[in-house]
Amino acid sequence: MKTFRFVAGAAAVCVLIALLVANTCMFVVHERDQVVVTRLNKPVHVIVGDRAPEQFEPLKTEILHAARRTGEGAEKLKISMGAGIYFKAPFADTVERFPDVLMTYGVEEEAVVLADKKTLVVDNFARWRIENPLLFRISVRTITGANGALDDVIYSAVREELGRNDLTEVIRTTNKHVGTDVPATTDAPEDLEALNTMSDEITLGREKIMNSVTKRANDRTLTQYGIRVVDVRIRRADLLPENFQAVFGRMSAERSRISRGYRSEGQKQAEIIMGGTDRQVQVIRANAEREAAMMRGEADAEAIRIFAEAFSSNPELYSFVRSLEVLEESTPPGTEAILSADSGLFRLLKEGAARAD
Repeated sequence: MKTFRFVAGAAAVCVLIALLVANTCMFVVHERDQVVVTRLNKPVHVIVGDRAPEQFEPLKTEILHAARRTGEGAEKLKISMGAGIYFKAPFADTVERFPDVLMTYGVEEEAVVLADKKTLVVDNFARWRIENPLLFRISVRTITGANGALDDVIYSAVREELGRNDLTEVIRTTNKHVGTDVPATTDAPEDLEALNTMSDEITLGREKIMNSVTKRANDRTLTQYGIRVVDVRIRRADLLPENFQAVFGRMSAERSRISRGYRSEGQKQAEIIMGGTDRQVQVIRANAEREAAMMRGEADAEAIRIFAEAFSSNPELYSFVRSLEVLEESTPPGTEAILSADSGLFRLLKEGAARAD
């Protein structure tokens, strides 16, 4: 029994010793980490995050170059890639971890003088990551130190690139003028010329300018701090109060030129529509009058034909009816007429009455 207890206790002690040794000899690198292992404050092992093979080899060269440049013992430096379990010398090696993620830094608002002498208050931000953990450790060591370095580098790049361009280049990304698509048929040369020249054509635009800012900043941070600047963008840009009135006046003049172009085009289209409508009315009226004349002629011809047939079939009846019509037309209602006995009309009435009896 005592022997069993002794063996169990010894096994437990061995397990504890093994765990302690494993804890001091091994460490885990996570997918979101990069590691620099130092021995007596000298780097001996650099572990970077996952990279494509064509990206890892140039990075490996840059890390070795940084080690040689700073005298950190490049000959004995080991460089690995990817997450996993790694070994280190117990008690002698120290593991320093750095994030392998994309980080965002908001640069402080700064006033920038543009090429056209306008002052723009720019609020921008940058997205960055640690590309070379060894150089990062040597130069800035911490995220706070990196933010301070980025602030200087990015502001310098923004000031230089924006200072080469005027306000139109900085705020616009395309030569398309919103709301100025006046039809090509506009018959107002002066207004069209004003519309076509109302805004300066850009050669770069904000997108290309900020790409240049990103490249300029990245070239400096990558070689000095091991930081890759992925993107620099303007969050907000404001003019100083003294520039507002000048810009507002220019915008008002541009809108006035646009409105004149639209009014001119509207008047032209109205005249075209009115002229076409008048022509259509004249054509419709002429066609209607022609058809009416044809219908009246046909009706008169039909009436003549009917009268002719009636006269030829019963001349006496026709003569009697015509006499009555003449009498009705010649004597208003209530008129008393005296007819002589030898009057043709009296004779006709007398004969008609006799026939009725």
